[in-house]
Amino acid sequence: MWRPAGFEVRRDVIDNSRMLDPAFKFSQHSLSDFADCPRRFYLRYVAKQAWPLIESGPFKQDAQEYQKSLWRGTVLHRWIERYWLGVPAQSSDDAELNLWWARFTGNRFDDLPPQRLPELALVAPLGDYLLYARFDLLALDPAAERAVIVDWKTLRGERPPRYRVFAERFQTRIYLYVLATAGAAFNAGEPFAPEKISMRYWLANFPDAPWVDIPYSADEHERDRRSLLALMDDAARREGEEQYEMTPDESKCSDCTFRTLCRRRTGEPEQAAPDQWLDAEETPELDY
Repeated sequence: MWRPAGFEVRRDVIDNSRMLDPAFKFSQHSLSDFADCPRRFYLRYVAKQAWPLIESGPFKQDAQEYQKSLWRGTVLHRWIERYWLGVPAQSSDDAELNLWWARFTGNRFDDLPPQRLPELALVAPLGDYLLYARFDLLALDPAAERAVIVDWKTLRGERPPRYRVFAERFQTRIYLYVLATAGAAFNAGEPFAPEKISMRYWLANFPDAPWVDIPYSADEHERDRRSLLALMDDAARREGEEQYEMTPDESKCSDCTFRTLCRRRTGEPEQAAPDQWLDAEETPELDY
């Protein structure tokens, strides 16, 4: 059964699913938080604790520059949404944002299915829970019963992450599962066959290799169903703050806005791992 490396599902907990709001929707952000640090999940989604620190990014990035990066990512997503809706994008005096836009508009996208739906939110039931995904773009070919989820990424780094990093990340597993489970409305009332859907990432900062394509299968769909349900059960049924323990890996605390509540003020990694990146547009409040 797939789950994040080093993460074990707790079995010694009391059924306490009412701790979460009945309308709570699990997402890539909440499940990623839980896998990284159950205490962070508790503070953010159960206790709904306000963030005590200014948010900063990986690689010891300056908080102000990180906020600027978040702004760029948000604006780029809005420009791309308007592009697919036929609305002209506004100009900017930000050089990096303009560079990303030039790279985007330089793509032809001819191999994508012809029907393009930007910023599409979809919710799938899973066990007693709801699982939420927001697609930057859903490209459909009704005649072929084919669908491609496209996601625009402004991640940084000296080189793009390896394929397996994209294939195994929560966003990929959740987005593909949600579309295969709850996408019948976009396929003449019939669920998409997992083999007919895929996910494609576009990397704004890596023009020499901008596309990462990830296929899907029925076996992976069942694997994701079991793994995601186990994590959701574990996250929902713990009782009280103490059962949401702090991660033993203090490197995950370095850019956590809740670390002072845990009295963890350091914990910065000695060196960023090659597979890490700054994904500026992904924040818990903005499910894109």
